[in-house]
Amino acid sequence: MAALILLFAGFAALVAGLAVFLHRRRSGPTENLDGLLAERERLAQLWALRSSYSSIAMHSTHGLTTDDLARYHW
Repeated sequence: MAALILLFAGFAALVAGLAVFLHRRRSGPTENLDGLLAERERLAQLWALRSSYSSIAMHSTHGLTTDDLARYHW
């Protein structure tokens, strides 16, 4: 029984360590040009979406259409 508890504690520690490692790795700045260009393109898409689907825009229209969902959902 103690071996089973130790096994699960080891798995939990491994998962927690991997989560911390990946979180620190992903939250850092991008170091190469391809990553910077991808971040810039994604931010431009987000700004366009925020302005297109603001509260005022959504309350005066029918909402998302199927064309919009296909364009922005990948």
